Amino acid sequence: MATKFNLNRQPVPDEEINSHKDFGELVNKFKKQSIEKARSDASFLKNKKATYSAIIAGVAVVCTVTYFSVFKKEPPKETNNDKIITSQKNNTSTQNTKLNKAFIEPPISKLNVPYTSYKVKAEQGGTLKHKSNSKIIIPKKAFVNKQGQDIIGDVEIKYREFHNQADIIASGIPMTYDSAGVQSTLESAGMIDIRGYQNGEPVYINPKKQITVEFQSEHTADRYNMYVLDTVAKNWVYVSRDNSLKGQKHEPSKTSAADATNEKAESPKTIELQKQLEAIPPKIEAEKIVYTKKVNQLPKVVTPTKPTKATAGRPQFELDVNYKEFPELEAFKNAIFEVGAENQNYNSKLADITWSSAEVSEGPIKGKNYLLTLKLRERVEKLIVYPALTGADYDKALKSYESKFNDYKTAVAKREADEKRLKEEFEAKQAAFVTEQKRLTDEMIKERIRWQKEQEDELNRKFQSITSQEKVTRIFNVTNFGICNSDCPTSMPQGEKMNPIFVINNSDSFIRSEKTYLVCHSKNVVYNFYTPSISYDPKDTYSLCVLSNGKLYLCDKTQLGTCFANKQNKIPVKELSVDVNDSYELKKALGI
Repeated sequence: MATKFNLNRQPVPDEEINSHKDFGELVNKFKKQSIEKARSDASFLKNKKATYSAIIAGVAVVCTVTYFSVFKKEPPKETNNDKIITSQKNNTSTQNTKLNKAFIEPPISKLNVPYTSYKVKAEQGGTLKHKSNSKIIIPKKAFVNKQGQDIIGDVEIKYREFHNQADIIASGIPMTYDSAGVQSTLESAGMIDIRGYQNGEPVYINPKKQITVEFQSEHTADRYNMYVLDTVAKNWVYVSRDNSLKGQKHEPSKTSAADATNEKAESPKTIELQKQLEAIPPKIEAEKIVYTKKVNQLPKVVTPTKPTKATAGRPQFELDVNYKEFPELEAFKNAIFEVGAENQNYNSKLADITWSSAEVSEGPIKGKNYLLTLKLRERVEKLIVYPALTGADYDKALKSYESKFNDYKTAVAKREADEKRLKEEFEAKQAAFVTEQKRLTDEMIKERIRWQKEQEDELNRKFQSITSQEKVTRIFNVTNFGICNSDCPTSMPQGEKMNPIFVINNSDSFIRSEKTYLVCHSKNVVYNFYTPSISYDPKDTYSLCVLSNGKLYLCDKTQLGTCFANKQNKIPVKELSVDVNDSYELKKALGI
């Protein structure tokens, strides 16, 4: 007969209960569980939105240049643009494969737009008037050195402006703009480059001050934004909308062709398509939630535990216990406990003690053995035990187990079939949403191209009726020296493609283009191509500039228009005259 352990539970005093209360420990456990759960959760679907650049025009803008570096006693170091080596970054259809090119690199040094130098007393400030009638307004104590200390004495301001396509080509400043992975070319309403020095060392703008440049622009539309050139990231950085023209009066009839377009950035159809696209990811997420809920509501299938038959010769014992007093031990009723061989200190005399409590918890081998903890005052004994059945109890339990196991297999098969059905339903709905996303995206791209084309055609029609042009003042609020631009992004020209062959003066001699500048005459923009292929809009007017072996070659708008009209890929070019030594002469040569 198996040994019996006698149990007689003693009441637990309130003092002992209170001594084990630890609210702080409970909070710490809760925090730990919450953090672990948060780390394990993964978002089912991320809503990715593509940002598109639209080319539309209207009236003009105010631009604010932000201070990009947080000033903490040491202003940001000025970057020498000419020494930054990179591969030129352009539209994806015209990738530059030539490495080790300077980020800002004039095609020919003699054509580069020169700086004009001015002197100003740092402690007094002043207003400088440029030859273009632009004004540079410098407040008192506007400059600090690299330690953040106020500059005293003369400061040299080096300043230059870029107004047209010839200035852009001559400067070598890249006009490619990358926004959310979408590349476009910047159409400029005016660009400035301003620097400050004292005794040949760069100075910095006091973060509590700003320099105001009142720039005289020929482009009067109110559709431009302000950007600054980040020569470290090698990209233009959007700052704000250019609101310079608010309050300025000018006659709409004098607006330039580049500025006489519609203000609407998107067509009504594009806006509606965008709304439909944005509604799809939440629908997919909602379907996922429904699917997960349905799966969780399927009946849980629990594997039945096979009974263990008692092994002859092993030390065994029973619990002599009142199960009404110890309901937690009801699961082990009619069972005997075999003492595991791993219990080195087991003694049969343990059965002679009347224990005050017995606790059965999960053992080292889950579902097979258990940890029996016996307590009497300060004495605690722990035994690894194996519950087992004997005789008729075992036969009865085995028969019940076999019946439950058959039911278990049937339940598992049913649950797997239900899960598969629910998963297929969810995946079918998800696939339908993805197909709808692709359809809407394709339709929206076509609509944007159609709308942009419509706007540009309208711009070109208005350009033909314009006989004069006025200037407006654009405000650059400069908080950091460098290059600032009032621009709007425009996509590469669409319509026709060509693999041109550039021949010198209609002879048999041809040149290999390192870089092709396609100059648009209806907008203040230059499209750069680095591959043999170029694209153009047959309804627009262009001239062309080719860089080859350190020389520039030109094709004027008349000859290029004839080549495009006849789809003739042999394009005649002439070498730029050695007498052309500034961007103004280049402008005349291009017929801008």
